Amino acid sequence: METINIGYGHMVLGFLLLIIPTYFLYRYRTGLVKDTLWAALRMTVQLFFIGFYLEYLFLWDNLWINLLWVVLMIVIASSTVLKRTKLPQKMLFMAVAVAFLVSLLIINVLAFAVAYVLTKGIKGSNIFRTVFFMPNLIGGIVLGYIWLMIFDGILSHFDTAVVLETKYGFWGLIILMCWQQIGYMMIIYIAGLQAIPEDMLEAAKIDGASGWKTLWHITIPNVMPSITICTFLSLTNGFKLYDQNLALTGGSPFKTLADGSVIKTTEMLALNIVNSNTSNSKGPGQAKAVVFFVLVAIISIAQLVATRKKEVDQ
Repeated sequence: METINIGYGHMVLGFLLLIIPTYFLYRYRTGLVKDTLWAALRMTVQLFFIGFYLEYLFLWDNLWINLLWVVLMIVIASSTVLKRTKLPQKMLFMAVAVAFLVSLLIINVLAFAVAYVLTKGIKGSNIFRTVFFMPNLIGGIVLGYIWLMIFDGILSHFDTAVVLETKYGFWGLIILMCWQQIGYMMIIYIAGLQAIPEDMLEAAKIDGASGWKTLWHITIPNVMPSITICTFLSLTNGFKLYDQNLALTGGSPFKTLADGSVIKTTEMLALNIVNSNTSNSKGPGQAKAVVFFVLVAIISIAQLVATRKKEVDQ
């Protein structure tokens, strides 16, 4: 594939073209001159780091470097969204924790572990598959209210409730999401595990490979198509978290910031976007929705590219 080398002369010419729109922005006193220059500088820095990644880091084909790059993209993109939509910074950590930590790590690790055990021919495996998959058939609103009653029943012995403390609402959302999605991801992982050629596993056993080496060097590489699908689904589901959030906490508890504004400490981005649409103004909610769509699309595509590189041909 032919590549185009952008020299310093072309870069200078590109920056000179900014003089025309900057002049008109200044002349008509739009107040956008500073934002325009800052956006151009930020774009240059971003392109530099992307070029550095594609030229050096990408060629290493290292899983942990690619994963770290995806995490960095999530943090920067989320921070930009919060600043543009004027959301409190604390929501960044909640959104990233729920969408990334839960969706990518806990759900997929537990789903893969359950699928791995159930494909070992244990008794009653079909019953276990049905039991684990059933929560996925229940709607998010119903699950939210069910777990709300369970959590409040337990926390009532400690004179508190899910909607009274942020940490309980946070972990409640984690447990609810795991309970609902692990069964669905488990089915996909089971299909991937059953598709592994038996001769490969038998050859590894004959060569004296341990169970851990067989899992790491044979099973996981052959299940990468399933991992790609599950990570994509769990990641997007984490960002789309709405009905569970609405039923379990509704965004509560409330917190008053130093500037006097009031925020909902367990309100995820999707719920915040819906709550931004009022009868008097729908502009903020629509703007957040567009930025939210772009953010999810960028992160999802980056995740697909990173995991597809690890797939092997069978």
